[in-house]
Amino acid sequence: MGRPRTISDEQILQTARKCFLKHGPSVPTDVIADQLGVSPQALFKRFHSKQDLLLAAIAPPNQAPWLPLVEAGPDDRSLDAQLTEILEELAEFFVDICHRMSVLKWSGIDPRKIFARYEEAPPLLDIRVLSGWLQRAADRGLIRGVDFKATAMLMLTSMHGPAMLTDMLGKHPTGHTDGEYVSYMVDVLLQGLLPRNENS
Repeated sequence: MGRPRTISDEQILQTARKCFLKHGPSVPTDVIADQLGVSPQALFKRFHSKQDLLLAAIAPPNQAPWLPLVEAGPDDRSLDAQLTEILEELAEFFVDICHRMSVLKWSGIDPRKIFARYEEAPPLLDIRVLSGWLQRAADRGLIRGVDFKATAMLMLTSMHGPAMLTDMLGKHPTGHTDGEYVSYMVDVLLQGLLPRNENS
């Protein structure tokens, strides 16, 4: 008899994530196990229930992939270029997050149970990190002094809203391409953020 196949938790989670996103939370664990070449019992040795597996695979990551980019800045490039890069990263991130949250909502799991998994709820972490970038940009004279948390919230929701509605409607709600929408939002942000003597 051959040795049992050894798979990592990350392999399990990647496969489970694909299955849940494609088929929804009702996908049988047999389907996930079959794609991994293991038994359903092997999955439950690592993740005690299907709900535990669903949460581990689908819940938002502890750290969004765009956070290191924002934490490292601002840099010496133009404000336009940096805001464009940040909003593009946010747009891509929220497409993924909206898919995940749709599956979790469909599963009936209480959102409080989802956010109880984190030391700091991801939306609050996102606001904190992005407002820190804005504060540093103001300290460098790149932008004027504003309410950094409110502006961070504006940036986040301006990318989250279209991703959520596109997921629901099957098309961008304003009819823009992603690039066009980001360019417009950057222009709006620049009008509000540039120091007054540069924005008159």
